[in-house]
Amino acid sequence: MAAVGPVPPPAQGGNDADETAWHCLDADAVIAALCSDRRQGLAPAEVDSRRKHHGDNEIAAEPAPSPWAIALVQLKDPMNLMLVAVVIISLVIAEISTALVVAVLVVVNVVLGTRQELKARASVDALARIQVPKARVVRGGVLQEVPAAQLVPGDIVELEAGDLVPADGRLLQSATLETQEAALTGESAPVPKSPDVLADASVALGDRTDMAFQNTSVTRGTATIVVTETGMRTQMGRIASLLSAIPPRRSPLQRELDSLTRLLGVIAWVAVAIIVVIGLLRGQDAATVMLLGISMGVSAIPTGMPTFVQAMLAFGARQLAEARAVVKNLTDVETLGATSLINSDKTGTLTMNQMTVRSLYFHGRWFAVEGEGYRKTGAITQAAGEEVPDFTLLAYGMCLDSDAVVSDDGAVVGDPTEAALIVLAAKMGVDAPLTRRTYPRVAEVPFDSSYKFMATYHHLPVDGATHFVEMVKGGPDVLLARCRSAYRPGRREVPLDEARARSAVRTSPV
Repeated sequence: MAAVGPVPPPAQGGNDADETAWHCLDADAVIAALCSDRRQGLAPAEVDSRRKHHGDNEIAAEPAPSPWAIALVQLKDPMNLMLVAVVIISLVIAEISTALVVAVLVVVNVVLGTRQELKARASVDALARIQVPKARVVRGGVLQEVPAAQLVPGDIVELEAGDLVPADGRLLQSATLETQEAALTGESAPVPKSPDVLADASVALGDRTDMAFQNTSVTRGTATIVVTETGMRTQMGRIASLLSAIPPRRSPLQRELDSLTRLLGVIAWVAVAIIVVIGLLRGQDAATVMLLGISMGVSAIPTGMPTFVQAMLAFGARQLAEARAVVKNLTDVETLGATSLINSDKTGTLTMNQMTVRSLYFHGRWFAVEGEGYRKTGAITQAAGEEVPDFTLLAYGMCLDSDAVVSDDGAVVGDPTEAALIVLAAKMGVDAPLTRRTYPRVAEVPFDSSYKFMATYHHLPVDGATHFVEMVKGGPDVLLARCRSAYRPGRREVPLDEARARSAVRTSPV
C-alpha cells in the first residue's frame, strides 16, 4: 500500500452533499486520496481493516419477515377478521362446534396463505443464489479473483468485455472501453469511457465518462479502475435507499377485496341482525336464533377467497422468477398486471437493451429481416423472382470485424450492435465462431471514439483466390468519406456518387 496521505477530494455539487466528485480528480489524485497503489493495490491487512470500517460491498436488503410475521399479515385480512368475529360470537353463545369449524377455516386460510408467500420468496432467494459475482483485483501486487462483496474502497480492479462492474470506480486506464448503463441511467446505447479527467463537478451521472458504476456491464474493451465507493454508497445503493424509503401501499386487488369484504360484511351482519330481531320478536330461543344468524353470516362470506388469491399470486411470482424477474412481494404481481400508466425514460421508449436488424440494403436492393431480439431464427426475404444474392463478403465483415459473442440461447457478451450483426450473419447461415477460427485476425485497429471505426485484417478467399483483406466497420459519415465506389446488383462496381444518386440510405456501413 502506498504510504501517502489522503488528498481531500472536491464535493459533488447538487442535492447530495456527501457525494464525492471523483470524476473531477486526476487518476493519481484519486489513488492518493484512497491511500492505494496503482501497481501493488492494497495490502491484505489494509483490506481487512477497510472491510471492518466500510462493511461488505452489498446492497442492503430489508430483512425477510419471519413466518409468524407473514401469518399475522394473513390473519389481518378483512375476510379472516370477519371469520374471527364469528368464532368469538359462537363461543359467547356456547356454540363450541360452530366456533371450532370456523376457527379451522381461519387456520387453513392463514396456513395456506403463509405457505404460498414463503414458497414465492424461496423462488426469489434461489434466483439470487444462482450466481455469486466475482472480481479480479490486485492485492499485494498479485492479481486474484475474489467475491465482489469483499471489495473495499482503494482496491485496484481489472475489467474486460462481459464483466459486470462490481463497484463504483474511477478509471485509471482503458482500451476502447464501453459500458452498458441502461439499468442506471436509462440510456440504451453503450457509453464510451476514458480516464480523461472531467472539469465540471456537476456533470450528469450519464456523462461521467471517467467513471464505471456498479452493476453496469462492460460491452467492449478493457480497463483498470480504483474502487471509490462500495455497498450502499454506490450509485445503485443510493437508488436502493430511495426505493426503501417509499412506504408500502395496498395493491389495487387488495383495495378491491377490502371494498368487497366491507360490502359483504355489511350485508351479512345486517341480515344476521334482522334474523335475530325477527326471531326474538317471534319468541324463539335466543341461542337458536343466534346460531341461525351466524350460519347465514358464514354462508355469505367467501371463506376460501384469501387462500385462492394467495395461490394465484404465488403462481405468478414463480413464473416471473423462472423468467429471472425478482418479485419482492406477492402483491407486486397483481400491481404489475393492473398498471395503466408507464413513465418511460428520456428517449421516449422502454428498451430491453437488445438491437435487431430489421432491414438490409445490399447491392442496391432492400431486404426484410425477420426475427426478434438475439434469437438466431428468422428469414431474410425479398421480392419474388429476384436473384438471391451472395452475402459472403458481407458475412465476412459482420463476423470477423467484431468481438461480440451470441450464444444459441440469446446470451450476449459484447456490444449490442455487433451482437445484432452476428445474429444477422446466423440468419444467413453463417457460424461466427467457426468463421473466426477459420480466418483469424492478422492485425486490427480497435474502435475508438476519436476516429469512429474498427478495422481487422485477414487472409480470405474471394472470387476463387486468397487475398489479404481489410474489413472496416464504423460510422457512416466516416466510412463513406473513405469510399470511392459501391456495388450494384451482381457486384457491379459503380462510382459512389452514382450509387448515392440512385437511393438515399441511412445505414451502418460494414
